[in-house]
Amino acid sequence: MIGLLVFLGYVCMPIAQSMDSQMIEDRDIKLRVLKEDHSQTLWNYLIDQSNKLDRKRAQRLAEALKTKDELQKYLRDLQDHYLQLLGPFPSKTPLRPQVKGELIGDGFRVQKVLFESWPNHHVSALIYLPDLDPKQHGPWPGILFACGHSNNGKAYISYQKACALLAQNGFVVLSYDPISQGERIQMPNASRHGTTAHTLLNIGARLVGRSVVWYQAWDGIRALDYLTNRSEVDKNKSIGMTGTSGGGTQTTFLMALDNRIGPAAPSCYTMQRTSKFCGHSGPADGCQHLPFEGQYGIDHIDYTLMRAPKPTAILAATKDFFEIDSTRETIQDAVAVYQKLDQKERFHFFEANAKHGMGLEHRKEVVRWFRHWFYKDSSQVSEPMNLSTFSETEVQVTNTGQVSTDFPHQVSVADLNLEEAKRLAEFRTTFWQNHSPEECLNKIRNLIGLPFKIGTVEAKSIDVIKQKSKTIEKLVLKSPGNILIPALLFRKLTKHDRKGKSVIYLHHQGKHVEANKEIEELLEGARLVLAIDVRGIGEIRDKGSNTKYHGHDHRINTVSMHIGRSLFGQRVEDILIAIKYLRLQIIDEEINSDPSRIHLVGIETMTPLVLHAAVLDDGVNTVELRRPVVSSWVNDVVAKPLRKEMAGMVVPGALKMYDLPDLMNLLGDRLTSTLPHTN
Repeated sequence: MIGLLVFLGYVCMPIAQSMDSQMIEDRDIKLRVLKEDHSQTLWNYLIDQSNKLDRKRAQRLAEALKTKDELQKYLRDLQDHYLQLLGPFPSKTPLRPQVKGELIGDGFRVQKVLFESWPNHHVSALIYLPDLDPKQHGPWPGILFACGHSNNGKAYISYQKACALLAQNGFVVLSYDPISQGERIQMPNASRHGTTAHTLLNIGARLVGRSVVWYQAWDGIRALDYLTNRSEVDKNKSIGMTGTSGGGTQTTFLMALDNRIGPAAPSCYTMQRTSKFCGHSGPADGCQHLPFEGQYGIDHIDYTLMRAPKPTAILAATKDFFEIDSTRETIQDAVAVYQKLDQKERFHFFEANAKHGMGLEHRKEVVRWFRHWFYKDSSQVSEPMNLSTFSETEVQVTNTGQVSTDFPHQVSVADLNLEEAKRLAEFRTTFWQNHSPEECLNKIRNLIGLPFKIGTVEAKSIDVIKQKSKTIEKLVLKSPGNILIPALLFRKLTKHDRKGKSVIYLHHQGKHVEANKEIEELLEGARLVLAIDVRGIGEIRDKGSNTKYHGHDHRINTVSMHIGRSLFGQRVEDILIAIKYLRLQIIDEEINSDPSRIHLVGIETMTPLVLHAAVLDDGVNTVELRRPVVSSWVNDVVAKPLRKEMAGMVVPGALKMYDLPDLMNLLGDRLTSTLPHTN
């Protein structure tokens, strides 16, 4: 048979037994194809791809550093890529600010404020005002403080202390609750908020071409609007920004986006991205990633580079679970860039012998950094032992403790995602009306990251097992640049119909799960059934992600998005590889057979993948979707933000072009059934 090639570098089970047939009872069959544990295979493959992109990035930066002109062009291109990945923002709407109360501290005052970053989407915040001398009324420089992943948001004590210390040193500071933290819980019925909600909300956001990074950046932009409109803030100076952990994330993304931000000091965030993937914290939650950053050569430190030579301090902690060696390594790029621009004093790296967070040493260094740039005072800063802080109840801005219960018409991020998905319906209609089906499918192919042509398919036969009524051949398929695909090829022992259909079967739990049930039934009416495990499924199932992310595929999907190849698209490619193999197998095996009679069957979460494979390969004769859990991205994913295990089910920006029913309509009579999901 064509393609029975030995491939090197992949560990497969050797042929331990003769290919001679042996009669074995069904219950005794061992259907595993691969010998070794492959729970890290896909992960290692993706990390290898990410490392390759890192090396390309390093080469481009090294070339750019040869001259100042080349470097400045490189930095402009970096920011252009960032803006492209982030996407456009909406028109600004009235903030409708409200001051809900005031607290008096030692040398500062705190006002409790609300504003709307979107209509009916409220942001709860605290503004800290200097109050050291009754004769001084400002204006003072403004600082935007982004909170990390604390459940109580702006009420977290170390954040209060940082803001209070800044106010005591002559700054107006706005500290605001992030999405799904503090008084801004977005999905009250969720089992977890914070990082879990960020990850779940990010799934729907991605489908409409947005991200949680985008939403938090918009909150930051509107927070800057509010801060710069305060009479106490010096309009002749730029705004400083800082934050730690998740607040360091927000600072990193916003400082490279909004030109109103001058000196900045992200804390406990900056690492080399691929090393962070492999480190203690892993890929982390949905607020920390933009799809395709790696593909466009953007690493954490690049958000500092693209704003050079603006003053930037990177703060790190030696006892952090964010590995300090990675931070020390990646900041060398900033050192080189600022030095080439003759502005080396504008980049600063500070590490404290401390744990993760806005601890004492980071608080003092942040204040010193901002005083250096805003007041030309580089003297060391001390923090009073009795620095005033307030209870969570005292800093509560809303009456009920949550914007969702204070305001009956409050709009959540989940609502905004769904609103955008529905608004895009017109664009989806126009997409299909203004392009030929072939043009539409080429755009879809490009969107999900598929190559235009599937490469040579290699195959290795591992073993053949005979049963009373059928044979099962264990196969491994592979195409250049991809990982192996374990497969089982089922054939009837009785003389089969050479013109009968050939079935490719995909089960969400793996190819072997229903080998004696559904596959038996399919084989009755077919000449053969090829059951495969697409990447991350069955024998190649990844070891999985932190359970708080409510998605086993979270980590592999995150790295896939980073390298510019969605996990969804990679899985569709695996199906197309199997189709190509089967078509060549049939032609080679039986000259009179009909290679067009290929029938795809997808079970539950495999149905959207099968749907895409069918429309992208017109040689597929019929398609059967059994018990689909997602029949529409709008209705089944965006409208249901609490659904688990959706990470690998989405394509970024898809709803700007199409939804799954569009593909069903395109298949027409080729789609034979869509049996409903029974759970």
